Amino acid sequence: MNPAARLVFGLFAIASFSSGLRAQPCSTFDVASIKPNTSGVGGGYPELAPGGKRFTARNLLMLEIMVSAYDVSPLQISGIPSAFFQERYDIDATCEQPMTKEQLPHLLQVLLAERFHLSIHRELKEQPVYALALAKGGPRLHETSHEGGKPDLRQSGYSFTFTNAEMSNLVGVLSQLTRRKVVDRTGLRGQYDFTLSYAPNRGGADREVSNVSPAADSLPDTVFTALREQLGLNLEAQKSQVEFIVVDRLDRLIPN
Repeated sequence: MNPAARLVFGLFAIASFSSGLRAQPCSTFDVASIKPNTSGVGGGYPELAPGGKRFTARNLLMLEIMVSAYDVSPLQISGIPSAFFQERYDIDATCEQPMTKEQLPHLLQVLLAERFHLSIHRELKEQPVYALALAKGGPRLHETSHEGGKPDLRQSGYSFTFTNAEMSNLVGVLSQLTRRKVVDRTGLRGQYDFTLSYAPNRGGADREVSNVSPAADSLPDTVFTALREQLGLNLEAQKSQVEFIVVDRLDRLIPN
């Protein structure tokens, strides 16, 4: 089995953290720093500090920053120049008024326009999508035991453990796993703790030279089956209008 790629989660870790803040409109960051990161270490995730006045992101690719800035799947972004494929950045930004997750995309868009002269246009295209819906018998989900905490996701190969997760968090992961836009049709509005695990290609020719654990033999071989058996959810093929973010201009970083 080929190792599972690290997914891009955008504002995943912020999704519910700031929902209780009473923030005044914050049109731009008061102070913001973007610096290249040459550490060679894998990227982190965007984070909003307690109180909502400081935003940080460590060692992110431009694609990952844009996922947060436009709140879309990586599959919905095109036109990033190849010069940015390997470059990573650290962002440290503050606002005098508390920020919410809902305000962050606009703040990041403004920052990218200032520091990279980013300009984009949007295109709507009819595309095959998956609708995430309840399976026969209903969902097999447990409401979180960590109410009020930040959502969290831990990935180990093709096993994904969610804590304090909303359906929007699951949808973002499924869009990358299936390489197709996934829309939420479950009607579920709570936060849940659950694990989704599957073992693609477990019986393939490379099994003997791979690190497939014996436990993988009991796992479903597709994410579709895993969703149905483990979470009581289905992915249903449909067609829908999907918005794409197309980069028109992206210059080298303007120093702080």
